[in-house]
Amino acid sequence: MEAQEMPFRPNIISQLPKLSRIGVRNMSNNNYKKLEGQFVKPDLDDRSYRYIQLPNDLKALLIHDSKADKAAAALDVNVGAFEDPEGLPGLAHFCEHLLFMGSEKYPDENEYSSYLSKHGGASNAYTGSQNTNYYFEVNHEHLFGALDRFAGFFTCPLFNRDSTDKEIKAVDSENKKNLQSDLWRLYQLDKSLTNEEHPYHKFSTGNFITLHEIPTSNGIDVREELLKFYKKSYSANLMKLCVLGREDLDTLSNWACSLFQDVPNIARPVPEYGSKMLDERSLQKVIHAKSVKDLKKLEVTFSAPDMDLEWESKPQHILSHLVGHEGSGSLLAHLKDKGWANELSAGGHSVSKENAFFSIDIDLTDLGLKHYEDVTHIIFQYLEMLKLNLPKKWIYLELEDIARATFKFKQKSSASSTVSSLAKKLEKEYVPVKYILSTELLREYDADLLMKYLHTLTPENSRIMLASNETKTDSKEKWYGTEYRVTDFTHTLLKKIRNPGLNPNLHLPRPNEFIATNFEVEKIDDVVPLEEPLLLKDDKISKLWYKKDDRFWQPRGYIYISFKLPHTQASIVNSMLSTLYVQLINDYIKDLQYDAACADLHLSFSKTNQGLDITVVGFNDKLTILLTRFLEGLKSFKPEKNRFQIFKDKCTRQLTNQLYEVPYLQVFPVYSSLINERTWSVKEKLEVLKRLTFEQLVTYLPTIYEEMFFEAFVHGNMKYEEAIEVDSLVQMLVPNDIRNFQTKNGKLRSYFLPQGETYRYETKLQDSQNLNSCIQHVTQLGVYSEEISAKASLFAQMIHEPCFDTLRTKEQLGYVVFSSSLNNHGTANIRILVQSEHTTPFLEWRIESFLQGFGKILQDMSDKDFEGHKDALCKSLAQKYKNMKEESSRYAAAIYLGDYNFTHKQRKSQLVSQLTKEEIEEFYQNFIVGPNASKLVLHIQSQVTSDKLDESNLDRTKYPSGKPIKDVGEFKSQLFVAPVRQPTKKFEVFTPKL
Repeated sequence: MEAQEMPFRPNIISQLPKLSRIGVRNMSNNNYKKLEGQFVKPDLDDRSYRYIQLPNDLKALLIHDSKADKAAAALDVNVGAFEDPEGLPGLAHFCEHLLFMGSEKYPDENEYSSYLSKHGGASNAYTGSQNTNYYFEVNHEHLFGALDRFAGFFTCPLFNRDSTDKEIKAVDSENKKNLQSDLWRLYQLDKSLTNEEHPYHKFSTGNFITLHEIPTSNGIDVREELLKFYKKSYSANLMKLCVLGREDLDTLSNWACSLFQDVPNIARPVPEYGSKMLDERSLQKVIHAKSVKDLKKLEVTFSAPDMDLEWESKPQHILSHLVGHEGSGSLLAHLKDKGWANELSAGGHSVSKENAFFSIDIDLTDLGLKHYEDVTHIIFQYLEMLKLNLPKKWIYLELEDIARATFKFKQKSSASSTVSSLAKKLEKEYVPVKYILSTELLREYDADLLMKYLHTLTPENSRIMLASNETKTDSKEKWYGTEYRVTDFTHTLLKKIRNPGLNPNLHLPRPNEFIATNFEVEKIDDVVPLEEPLLLKDDKISKLWYKKDDRFWQPRGYIYISFKLPHTQASIVNSMLSTLYVQLINDYIKDLQYDAACADLHLSFSKTNQGLDITVVGFNDKLTILLTRFLEGLKSFKPEKNRFQIFKDKCTRQLTNQLYEVPYLQVFPVYSSLINERTWSVKEKLEVLKRLTFEQLVTYLPTIYEEMFFEAFVHGNMKYEEAIEVDSLVQMLVPNDIRNFQTKNGKLRSYFLPQGETYRYETKLQDSQNLNSCIQHVTQLGVYSEEISAKASLFAQMIHEPCFDTLRTKEQLGYVVFSSSLNNHGTANIRILVQSEHTTPFLEWRIESFLQGFGKILQDMSDKDFEGHKDALCKSLAQKYKNMKEESSRYAAAIYLGDYNFTHKQRKSQLVSQLTKEEIEEFYQNFIVGPNASKLVLHIQSQVTSDKLDESNLDRTKYPSGKPIKDVGEFKSQLFVAPVRQPTKKFEVFTPKL
């Protein structure tokens, strides 16, 4: 967890273009130096690349993509939170926030985000330990305007005092969002117990105390310190820019030079930190940490050599693969057999030059927690086995083959993630830039280095963190208040792990049978891609959909199977038994899943509100073999009582822990339990789960696949005959010849709210220490239709940026502010969500005030501006598929929904293009603010009261509004349900010509 969590700026789809006169120096300026033009690329990468150096030593990677719908840019500064002054924790993170708030050329603090939102764009940034990364994407024709505004971050930021004061509150809200998060609490505790001479120990987020109260009391002007930090840290020679657009490389190079050559260069060297992060005082210790959630977690951390320079041989990657293996003979398999663990992960990570660690993280059972020293002993037995059995070149060659195939057939990802990751990678200047696209490849077998690295993983070089919510403590961490206790390794433990011996149950993994060897693709030139899959079969048992890849020509496949199973969701008891069944199956076939995942084949088995889903994705060579093996495992599965109890306990912990999530993550399950039929709250599920017995599961299992109907979808480099085979394979699960002809239409449905009524549901957070409340304000628009969905999408886009700017930036209600359209099972909705220290009645007032005030913005909007909104949204909807998975997922979603609207984005774009301003004004008056508006307002309330927030203007006779929901079952019983989505057209069964 190296990087500071990104600010909560949800993707903002396009809004109205507002053109401005942009004055820049001569665009033909080519006062830059070309450093590289030849790059190692994936086979199907049709982009062109160029690496240049500007006169101020800023280096830039330019990417020409003639087919890009979205353009993007990122700038990475090789300075991060490690450079915070000791007395000002969070200053680097605060600086990242402030750069969004205007420049000399564009002084409006909302100009950058407003420009992006009006042109189909979005932006974000994060502060890491040693880097700070800023990035955006935008509809491709508006790249220059966005880049011009972006450049001001680094050439002439304002750091206005008003913005400075407001963003301190935003940083504070961001920190408070994480105060009860075990992820953040344990991360900071781990950092705080390292050598204070190394900056890893610092508190990197910052808060109101560190950025306002303490500096003010000491006579320090934070804005002045911010300016000093920026001037000494943000130097052009430390920056890497990456720009992706449709323009040719000369144009992109000229733009980069013209806009970024004025970034000041103070020739600052890259910061280095000489102290040892984990010194002798930090090692051979057990950190007993008290968690907020019901965790049972063991993490063994080793002070390991920094392997960043060994990017060609990656010894830490090879060891991560072996220690983290989950198949026969693995560390996890043995711990599972003992009933001591459920999950395991392992990996190496560099913190700074010459400072790195290797960690093994284990999710323990109740019994495993009691035996944590024995678990630690087995870890060292596994490491001992590796020391005696390695090196083995065949293991390296397997990983090399997998990495090569994955890279060779790598597809495009989103423009913003591409530029952000590349800008960060470019900071590693020891990697020749021609290889910057292919750093994941293994290029060199270095057995000696692997063994040298392995032999540093010793008891003397390790420490343990043991987290649970029942541990005894004697200390409290400064920033998050995490209670903990530190003890030395016991004599018994040290004796065991110094001479661990060999365990006959532990051995190296077997050769992987799922590594693909056949990558043949029969490409057809000049083919026009089909926009919908073909229906190959439609009978009383199944529907089969098929689409041969005609767009990407990759040796990959995608198989999706959606089971409609009436028994799985018929009652809350069946629902929870189904949940346990899925978890037990995934445990049972973990060996199979892990081998497949190592070979870049991914199998998931999950529960849905209709039944069960199977998805198999990866190189098509072994895809049907994997599916066959999985279905055979499903058929032969017999539950074991001890595993049932382990997973019942695990599932109980998972549900309990949901009640301790940050408030905005608790909203959806609560809302779903209110508005959907056959859906239950977390507390109701817990009550039932605690009472379930193994005998109930055994009785239930034979009924799961009764009355089964399934839909299968086969897509990719797969033949017609393979699609037919998939359908035949799945039919091995059919238990008998009894059919329920209504099963295929047995979809979940949502409830209608009565027209003109507002309802509210209030619930207190389970976590008594969480400072934040959360409100979700939902306006129900009626029965889902493509027409109402189109209006909702356009309206949601139009309010998205003003909502964020008003509630987050101007009113400073909280860090998490989000608005969107929301489609349920048969209804269309608009929602606004805010997480805040304010009370939920106050938040409801501010949301209602915003929605009422938006009417004036809509009324004053010019026709030109309105058409701009439509154009931006239509372009976002019309984006081409970037990869096969994106295409497959869209088709699978249409099959799951049952409307088979495979071209819904194209259809919605057409509907949006025809909307008039009058129609949206009528929509606003009728559905959003008028007397017929139907609303469901969900209040998730903190138990903590604050006297620091001014809510004196709140009319408490008016808010909270609506009829209170006291009994959820009674509330639902009074409502009608919406019809499910209907197919958009009749599909005829396709028969191939012989």
